[in-house]
Amino acid sequence: MVQFEALYLLGTQVNWLLLGTLTLQVYKFHICFPKERWWVKTLVYTLFVLEVVQTAVTSHFAYSILVISWGKPSIFTKLPWSSLAAPIFTGITSGSVQSFFAWRIWTLKDKHVWARIVSVVVVMLALMQSLAAFCTDARFAVTTQVTELERLHVGVNVWLIGSAVCDVVITITMLVILTEYRRKTPWKRTDTLISKLIYNTVETGAITTVVAIADVILFILFSQTNLHQAPAFILGKLYTNVLLATLNSRVVMGTRSGLAGARMDVSGDSKHEMQWRRQTACAPDLEAASRRVQITTVRHVTIDSDPVEHKKVADL
Repeated sequence: MVQFEALYLLGTQVNWLLLGTLTLQVYKFHICFPKERWWVKTLVYTLFVLEVVQTAVTSHFAYSILVISWGKPSIFTKLPWSSLAAPIFTGITSGSVQSFFAWRIWTLKDKHVWARIVSVVVVMLALMQSLAAFCTDARFAVTTQVTELERLHVGVNVWLIGSAVCDVVITITMLVILTEYRRKTPWKRTDTLISKLIYNTVETGAITTVVAIADVILFILFSQTNLHQAPAFILGKLYTNVLLATLNSRVVMGTRSGLAGARMDVSGDSKHEMQWRRQTACAPDLEAASRRVQITTVRHVTIDSDPVEHKKVADL
């Protein structure tokens, strides 16, 4: 029992750690993207509030087990009401974040039928796993007894496996899209930007997939101990942090928020205009950020891809 309680404590501490990271990311987003799309800002701030509430509720769960009921095995026969928090909050955050990435796929390749189909599939998977999380939690709320967990295998499997499959579909699709952009771009700066996006996609997609799979494995193997609560505590936070990391990565890459803006207009005889200027509070350069340097050259550039599509990569 001590080992299980230690895992509860570890899950709670990691949950708080991720909340601190999320708070910093939300602050960075607020400072660097004051003109972001209104619905994206609404999504970010709503998820942040939900994560704060989730941390409070899961902390109550850990306190009930580790402090109030310490040394009482009876606590594992009937869990406190706060044990219901993980599926509800994780279902909301994961479904919202996955739907956001479905929108990104649709926007990046809106002229391709296959991208629209994948976007619809991602949304359907996101809704399916979220609904499975709600239904499973509602069934467990009737008794909150650990012995009833075995009856919830189907719902939990649909929830967590569906979430992992959705993450894999998103990751593979984004890799295909970004690799295609990278292959077509004639500019080294754009190639570097897309390479960073590819690394970011693999890292963020892999971490949520691994934790979701670990959660479902622990639930199947140790359903009588409620051991799966440890990764379940942090799964929602990972999704929200992935969303903010993706949005804030545009600052590092010097895109819309603009550490250093670069604009390139391409027409018949390619005319290039580069600007360095201070655009937001995120610009770290004190003197150079206020300078403007304009370089105009005329040369012939042959490209096969649409420069508007390359702008989409940096803008999303």
